[in-house]
Amino acid sequence: MYHLELRQFPHNVCRFNLSEQQLREIVEPWTRDPWVEVGERRWRPETAKLTVLEGPQIPLDQLSMGRGWRVVQRNSKDVTERVLAAAKQAAAAAAPVLASPPHAPLQQAAAQQAAAQQTSPDSALIADSLGLELLALLGDQPAPLSQAWALAAARFPDRSPSESLAIAEAAVASLLRGGLIVLLEPGPGEPHGQGHPPPPAAQVGEGDVERLLAAPHSWIDHGGAAGLLVRRL
Repeated sequence: MYHLELRQFPHNVCRFNLSEQQLREIVEPWTRDPWVEVGERRWRPETAKLTVLEGPQIPLDQLSMGRGWRVVQRNSKDVTERVLAAAKQAAAAAAPVLASPPHAPLQQAAAQQAAAQQTSPDSALIADSLGLELLALLGDQPAPLSQAWALAAARFPDRSPSESLAIAEAAVASLLRGGLIVLLEPGPGEPHGQGHPPPPAAQVGEGDVERLLAAPHSWIDHGGAAGLLVRRL
């Protein structure tokens, strides 16, 4: 697996457990474009530093609390120069295609579409990144599931509410698959808050998770009562 870090003071972003294809979608534009979009931020290859490490896959629970890059450094080797050299060779080989004559509009359109796809962020990586951010915010007590939606909306202010909800749902699903969180369904009773203790909550069974994540009421708080709760394990 490959692990990548982009750094330009005061910003940095890491991507973990990348396949060779996912890595190419970042490093190939890095060798030819003036700006590359990664992690909802545009980076300038001339001034930013890119580091690529190759090593074993890192479990999701070892990537939380900002520990991920240190874990990767202990178990991986730096292959930045090799990867960038291969990306430059690929860009040089593709140059005749991108410079095709006017009588080949279909080839030009295909090349432009491929370039656009290469610079778009990977949805799975976005979900995993948001999941780690949510995990870091969760304390010992259950929190409303709506917190994940609010976090996605704050991180991606240009997205529509439905798009933010889709990202939040994917992030929660990623954490559930990793066994890092559980979902809780509040018990019956008056809404908590304003001096009232929260009603007892029951852990959602595995067979009900998908149904409840798809239910609108699970993501909406009603008068101080959360539709669904999430707790860190």
